[in-house]
Amino acid sequence: MPDTVVVSEWDAELFHQRVLELEREGYVARRESYRITAEMNPETGLVSHVHSMELWRESDAG
Repeated sequence: MPDTVVVSEWDAELFHQRVLELEREGYVARRESYRITAEMNPETGLVSHVHSMELWRESDAG
């Protein structure tokens, strides 16, 4: 059974760093799940873009 992780970040640079880190750990990015949505940041009250993508890898328990 695959493990699935969703990466979601307000900051594009942090988003891409996290995706690369997970790929180095063996996760595979589901590129078709990549989304950029406009949402209000609860910390600042400003509308900004949220980057999100699913990544998966085969479970070790599997």
